[in-house]
Amino acid sequence: MEILVAVWRVVAAQGLGAVSFRSVAKEAGVSPGRVQHYFGSKEELIRASVELMISSAEDLHREATDEGDPADELWQLLTHAIPQAAASPAGTSVFYSFVAASVADPGVARILADAKHGVRDEIAALLHTLRARRGAPGSPSAIPVDRAAQELLAMSDGVTLGVLIGNLTPDQARATLRGALDRLLGA
Repeated sequence: MEILVAVWRVVAAQGLGAVSFRSVAKEAGVSPGRVQHYFGSKEELIRASVELMISSAEDLHREATDEGDPADELWQLLTHAIPQAAASPAGTSVFYSFVAASVADPGVARILADAKHGVRDEIAALLHTLRARRGAPGSPSAIPVDRAAQELLAMSDGVTLGVLIGNLTPDQARATLRGALDRLLGA
């Protein structure tokens, strides 16, 4: 795992183009041969690093929402990246470096797309639960849950990027998401 975290540090400090067995080994304090022993190519190394980032985020989400209220869980899922984008832009930029890499690497694209599909499905399930609690899950005017989940996920991604580049403050990002969520839930 230290090798994969070293990939993040190399990307944060020097960009994705600087990732090599040698640079990662130096950052991790191991030999290049050790890195190459576990990863047969730079692409495998980067893909494993992306998978670790996704699984770490999933673990943090589970810990933060263990036995929580569905409304709190949904809010945390939508806003978890906002504080990191504001407080640790270098860390958030690593994720966006992986997003950029997905254009040329179908393996990275698949990992990220699968993760986003999972988040969208979780948002949809939480919205369904919350709508059912409010007593109008099948309202003819309600946006279908899957579409509402996709909209919220896209908005969450967008406001996080806005915070990262300084276009939005964290409070503005959260207010934007709160307004959208309230509209979608009919609050």
